[in-house]
Amino acid sequence: MKLIKLLSKFHSFNDRESEAAFFLTNVPWVAPQAYLNIIFKPAPTDALNHVKTALALPASFCELLGSQNGAIMFSGALCIYGVHKPRQLLDRSNPFALPPFDIELENSNWPPDDAERLVAIGAYGADGSRVCMDRFKLHLELWPREAPRLRSSPPLLWESLDQWILSEIPRLSMLFNETGKLLVADAETLPLQSRRPN
Repeated sequence: MKLIKLLSKFHSFNDRESEAAFFLTNVPWVAPQAYLNIIFKPAPTDALNHVKTALALPASFCELLGSQNGAIMFSGALCIYGVHKPRQLLDRSNPFALPPFDIELENSNWPPDDAERLVAIGAYGADGSRVCMDRFKLHLELWPREAPRLRSSPPLLWESLDQWILSEIPRLSMLFNETGKLLVADAETLPLQSRRPN
């Protein structure tokens, strides 16, 4: 599944390609070098194999990382985590060299209720809620940032990785105009069932 094709609605404006990623639709009102969508190039095989083993990543998510190593979409409203090379240094002086959010780090800093069953693979920027994949059943759950040990209701579910991506990218695309301007309040970028009442 190519994320870039799912984002074709948006105008090409100062698009760039670096060694690490595609930067699509410059949104200078956010910041001069800000982009609506950043799609990272395929994960290095050695790094992907290391993380696959370390986190027991499901094959479907590894396939996604093998074609695009994560993404930061809709000005950070939705992120898909990626892998870093071991001991990879960050060049913070070059915004076009920054890697995706590190899936290993994100999982080490945020243990879900059932860490043996769940692995965090992405997040929503509006409230920091995490998208977790069930390693055994392969469905996805949405967990609040606090990852409470007890919940009064079950987390939002998607039946598969493909269902999540193929439903959420079109939904979020409708909330932005073709130049990348958000047309609604930040809270509306969250899945409907996860929004907290005002």
